[in-house]
Amino acid sequence: MSAVWAFAAGRKFNRCKRTSGERVLPDQSVFLRRILGTTQSRSHQDGGINLLFTKATMKPGMRRNIARGTGTLFWAAVLAMAGWGLKSDQGSSSAPIAKTMAMHWLGAQDHVIAADPTGQLKVHDPVFYQDAEGGWSQIGYVESDSVAGDTGTSADSAATVAIAWNSRDIPPSACRLELYRSSGRLEDVIAVMLPDQQRQKMIDRIKVAMAQHGDQLTAAYLPLVQRSLQASLPVIEDEFRLSVGRHRDEVDSLLGRWNDQVLEDRLIPMARREILPIVRKHGEPQAEAIGRELWDKASLWRFGWRAVYDRSPLPKKDLLQEEWDRFVQEQAVPVFESHMDEIADAVQQIVIDVAGNPNIRSELSEVAGQIAADPETRDLVRTILKETFVENQQLRMVWTEIWTGDEARSAFDLTSDRLEPVARQIGDDLFGTREGGINPNFARVLRNQILGKDRRWIVARAVSPSDADATTDPPRITMATETMPYPIVHLADPKN
Repeated sequence: MSAVWAFAAGRKFNRCKRTSGERVLPDQSVFLRRILGTTQSRSHQDGGINLLFTKATMKPGMRRNIARGTGTLFWAAVLAMAGWGLKSDQGSSSAPIAKTMAMHWLGAQDHVIAADPTGQLKVHDPVFYQDAEGGWSQIGYVESDSVAGDTGTSADSAATVAIAWNSRDIPPSACRLELYRSSGRLEDVIAVMLPDQQRQKMIDRIKVAMAQHGDQLTAAYLPLVQRSLQASLPVIEDEFRLSVGRHRDEVDSLLGRWNDQVLEDRLIPMARREILPIVRKHGEPQAEAIGRELWDKASLWRFGWRAVYDRSPLPKKDLLQEEWDRFVQEQAVPVFESHMDEIADAVQQIVIDVAGNPNIRSELSEVAGQIAADPETRDLVRTILKETFVENQQLRMVWTEIWTGDEARSAFDLTSDRLEPVARQIGDDLFGTREGGINPNFARVLRNQILGKDRRWIVARAVSPSDADATTDPPRITMATETMPYPIVHLADPKN
């Protein structure tokens, strides 16, 4: 660097000499000493400066040779430092970037016109290639978009882009070009932050933590949940009843409409057609057996004369009702209890057959879909549920009282003590650590969400000779069917 400043000082001296035609002045010596920043004695400084100006007063040819030699040494040093940097980056996170830079500056650039039916590419969108070892490198970029086609007026001929291709070893004619996009939606962010391996790692950590502390946490939170449900159900029931009462006119109107459109026209005919045969098949044998047994135990004489007596003008009445109650308690109930197992089996078979009937399922599904798609019904249900749960001040007070008490605070403290280590481990897995640096997936999300980068890219995939039909001339860019994260992440080396 001192040589560069000395060269600049010599240029300054030459300009001074041409304008003044004199030797070095004392103030010029001071100027040069300040530039060189020397700390030697004044006599030694003056000697060095005089020597410098002695060189500066050389012949023009010699001065040009010195300038050329200085510039050559400077650029040779710059190239040597750049080569050393590229070599030291091999095997680190910046190796793909170094390879891409070398390919950009040293590769033979070609210009490829590719069809873009998607119409979504923009200038400077990159083109990536993955080698046999799985490493990624950028081999080109979109140089211009919306290039007019040479012939034809179809959409494919008009929607073309110019790609600057920087790779000598990878011809564009032997590649299939696929366009990938990152829209920045929540599902895209989750897919980048939680790939399958990361998701499984997180699940394993939670399983280990719950295996160690699950019983303690359950014992701490189960009483709170039970108290919340017990105190909430009466409040919810009361508010639901009040909400339905406030909207009684709307409910009656909808029930009348659905009674005509659904119950009478669809459900009752479906029950007669599909459900009654099932009930008759499984319930009729048990019903006949119980009926015969009850008939054998019933006394027509006891029922008959009491019915006649009740119709007479005699004072005591309701003898028939008393006889019926006695018959039910002493005769009918024991009969039903003796056949309870058969009744339970029949009901179970009826439920199984009804649930497995495809016609019944299809009809009920269509009815439920018709009711759910009705705007008036949907608005009324949403309003009642909102008043019952969301705007229920009494329910909010119940939950606040339970979940802000001493028992709840003790449960929260226990949760923090037991689960904080695993939460920190999951945070390190997702976002990175001070020692290992930022997580590449988190860096992708930050660049995409905060900086608006890495929204579109092209992946060039090599096509085998046996699959030559997959390539076209000119190359055609197709939209990728699967998702993938941005191939290259620009990260600082955590070791630096």
